[in-house]
Amino acid sequence: SSGINAEKAVVSTQSTGKGASTSGVLNDVLSDLFKIRRHNGVMLNQNNAILPFEDSAPLCELLKKKDASLFVFGSHNKKRPHNLVFGRTFDGQVLDMIEFGVTSFKKLSQFKSTKVPLGAKPCLIFNGDVFEKFPDWGIIQNFFCDFFCTTKTSSINLQGLEYVISLSAVEPDLLLLRSYEVNMKKSGMDSPYVELVEIGVSLDLKLRRTHFAPPDLRKQSLKIPKAAKIGKTKNITHDMAGSKLATVHMTKQNIAEMPQSKMKGSKSKRKEGDENGKVKKAKVDESNLDTENDMDTS
Repeated sequence: SSGINAEKAVVSTQSTGKGASTSGVLNDVLSDLFKIRRHNGVMLNQNNAILPFEDSAPLCELLKKKDASLFVFGSHNKKRPHNLVFGRTFDGQVLDMIEFGVTSFKKLSQFKSTKVPLGAKPCLIFNGDVFEKFPDWGIIQNFFCDFFCTTKTSSINLQGLEYVISLSAVEPDLLLLRSYEVNMKKSGMDSPYVELVEIGVSLDLKLRRTHFAPPDLRKQSLKIPKAAKIGKTKNITHDMAGSKLATVHMTKQNIAEMPQSKMKGSKSKRKEGDENGKVKKAKVDESNLDTENDMDTS
């Protein structure tokens, strides 16, 4: 099996693969999917006779060895040419699987070089009311959010927006995947002029089969483990950079009554030193006077 193993975190991991026989198109598709996820992925180059929809046990065993829970699996035959299976597992068993047929594909090498840095987090855009009308497409939308490691947000910082992935459900069985680089240009106004330049991967996917988890298993998979929960601690907060901030409450203190340590060379010692110096000087002066008196007498 050939694939991507990614996102080794508390929540999920990811993987992509080939079946016993693949096509040149599928090899290029899997290779390009790996390239856009290689910051946390591994490409598997072995061919395995695995049929995910008929028997998922061998696939689950492979994912367990690779410590992965998200996967893409490719296979090719006369009945289902250029076949791609996207899926995810939970607790050692298949949660969701979506099977697509690749009807059109453009390689990354067919586009101009991109300035998007490796590991850049994409902004996902879902186009089409199909995602809202059909419950199955809602699950597909959620899956691609997991696959591309994104979360829903209410606002976007334009300065940090570099990479956009558009998924358009133009029909109940057709999904168009496009990738764009974001170029900001001056517009003469407060907001910049945004230009999208296509950079690949470019895929047209025909929906073939789906397998979704039963409600009880899905409910169990949505539970957040205790290790991933951030407990609330009184008077402790975190800023945007992740630094811990604490608030300390203290009673009012009277600084005048607080004991203060005396520094070396305090005024009291200086006064004593000055008095001793004056006494010595006085003695010296008296001896000088006695000597002058003796000389006058003689």
